[in-house]
Amino acid sequence: MPELPTAWASPGAPAPEATRVLRAADGRGPAAADERIARPVPLRPLSILELVDGAVGAVRTVPVTLLGWTSLLVVGAALVDFMLTWLFDSAVAAATRVHPVISTDELGSTFVEYGRTRGAGTFGVFVVHAALPIVCSGFAVTILAGLFAEPVKRYVDGASSAGAGTGETRQRLGRLVALAAVTAFPRAVFVALYALATLLVVDDPQGGHGAAMAWITILCGPMCAVLTADWAVAAPAAALEDARRLSGLRRSHRLVTAGRWRVLWATSLTLLIATVTMLPLISCQYYIGSAFGVRDLLNGDPVPGTAYWWLAGYVLALTLVQVLTAPFRAAAAVMLYVDRRFRREGLDIRIAWARVARALTAGKGR
Repeated sequence: MPELPTAWASPGAPAPEATRVLRAADGRGPAAADERIARPVPLRPLSILELVDGAVGAVRTVPVTLLGWTSLLVVGAALVDFMLTWLFDSAVAAATRVHPVISTDELGSTFVEYGRTRGAGTFGVFVVHAALPIVCSGFAVTILAGLFAEPVKRYVDGASSAGAGTGETRQRLGRLVALAAVTAFPRAVFVALYALATLLVVDDPQGGHGAAMAWITILCGPMCAVLTADWAVAAPAAALEDARRLSGLRRSHRLVTAGRWRVLWATSLTLLIATVTMLPLISCQYYIGSAFGVRDLLNGDPVPGTAYWWLAGYVLALTLVQVLTAPFRAAAAVMLYVDRRFRREGLDIRIAWARVARALTAGKGR
């Protein structure tokens, strides 16, 4: 089978890899063949909806074996999310048992409430509960985006190529873990600061420490958003361009330049779509937590023995939410990388010319 240079090499790359052209024999004889070049993705800068649609289609092309073992990474991230949430809730519950919330009504009556949070404390608990899954699942999604980069590339290119060997995959996995740790670090710091501020508030409900959350939001929120956008396509860039160490971060920054808001919007929309589609399962998770004593168990309160069985269902629902949505979010990150290269480097034109070259070569070989 003939081999042609791929159009995917990054600018300045010394030697692009080769892409195999597969032919399927037609009815005229074994020597005659028609090259099947699918065009699932438009060869032009993609709209947001086209990017999302391309991610949905690309997930279907990822080998089942790869989907299977990478889901273990997502399960691990979900369990870490559960353990961190448990530790945080236990700390908040312990603080509220010692430091009550004191309030006064319009008639001047004073109420002392133990085991409850209000105002800034309640808001902080909500933010930490919402952000922790994003941080933990985002770590796993970054790794998956690098591992899914090659199948998604073949989906966009409309040709098939040899997959990475086991040794190469292990080497790539090590680089992707380091890359995922760096990209998740700003979000992890943001959530950690919010958790500390929340504990500060519940330790002293009347101390007026809620302003710390406002300063964290003002100072750290925009920086976290900028870094999230700048590093959004670092994993597929590192995987497809064989970037060493953390050079994928610099490559991602160059691709995202002049399109940071669009990248941030696409990333947020992808997360929103994943959340909305999982709302029934998320609702089931929170119903189990509130109706069957799981939340009391996490807070360290006495619970009946059946609560431990429901705890298993709670963890299962939490894990399923992340396992079912992580492949789509990873494929969307790779499609975002493709779109940035379409816009910044004319990759769509190079792929189109490569297809023409393959078609001409296929015609000469008949």
